[in-house]
Amino acid sequence: MNIKANLKYISIGSVIFLVLYSFIAVKSLGADIFFEPVWTTDISEPVTDAHSTRSTAEAEAFILGNRFGFFLPDGTVLSSEKTDQKITASTFGWAVYPADAQETVLYRPDGTIRTKISEAGFVHLDQERIYLFQPGGDGVSQFDETGTKLWTREHTAPITAFRSSPKGTIIGYLDGRLVHVKPDGTEVFSFYPGGSNLQVILGAALSDDGTMAACVSGIEKQRFLLIKITGNQHKIVYHAYLDGNLRRQAFVDFEAGGQYAFFESENRLGFVDCSRYTASSIPISGKVIEAGECPGDALFVVLSKNGTTWTLSAVERPDHLVVSTNFTATDAFIIQRNDILYLGTDTHISRLNIRGLK
Repeated sequence: MNIKANLKYISIGSVIFLVLYSFIAVKSLGADIFFEPVWTTDISEPVTDAHSTRSTAEAEAFILGNRFGFFLPDGTVLSSEKTDQKITASTFGWAVYPADAQETVLYRPDGTIRTKISEAGFVHLDQERIYLFQPGGDGVSQFDETGTKLWTREHTAPITAFRSSPKGTIIGYLDGRLVHVKPDGTEVFSFYPGGSNLQVILGAALSDDGTMAACVSGIEKQRFLLIKITGNQHKIVYHAYLDGNLRRQAFVDFEAGGQYAFFESENRLGFVDCSRYTASSIPISGKVIEAGECPGDALFVVLSKNGTTWTLSAVERPDHLVVSTNFTATDAFIIQRNDILYLGTDTHISRLNIRGLK
């Protein structure tokens, strides 16, 4: 009997159990809302042959440390592979590449080749959108699924913030420039938000419908900006100076329905109502890694990290922190799909159904 191996799995299982128990049993989520555990699956063993017999239409991608793959809503692991190379993965596919990649092969979730990007750089997948960052860090191109380049943006300063949506791409640079381009590469706006002693874009995002953009900019008088986009016109409709000064990338995003923008400041996560232009915030420990969304409902989940301590928080919109719990892990992720939450920690993935949402 391999006692060390058994203790390892008991320890890992205990982490998952404690996280779920803290959310479900210890803290009250109110009279109606609760988390229902559905399954926990081990992704530590290699799986490379299951995808040939199962549909990948509902597959979710995961990256945990140097392991990546795909799983189904029922807990079936379609693939789980380990690599020492850089990884990018989304529901659209995956790619691995060395630091000096001269070309990159992009695969579908089922392992078949989708296309090849025949240029040097680092591929990034955002859902079905394919990007290639140039080796120097100051340029980015978008490609279609045939490997054809759609557009390229280059600048004299390195890229420090990047997000995309179905309506385009937003890019921030070290010198404080903020650029938004449409899917065909047409420039919507390019300007320097300013207002700080040191100009730099630390985080930026674009709403799914393309009507709003947001960014955290500057050091010393750091601030958040919400930008309304009408056609090719843009207007700053809300801005606020932030307490503290992050000196790293900041989390900025929109929830899928576009009602709220999320932004990270020092030890806090802020929310701005995109129709009323009002702001609120909650305390958050460490760096915000991801914020889930639940369109049309009241609750979303936030994952943050401080060293090896992770914090999972449930928030009722707009700013009521319902519950939070800490756990220790090397790597973790969350995916929220409406009332379904997937939590990954090191070598395990769990599914929780969020019940009681109105």
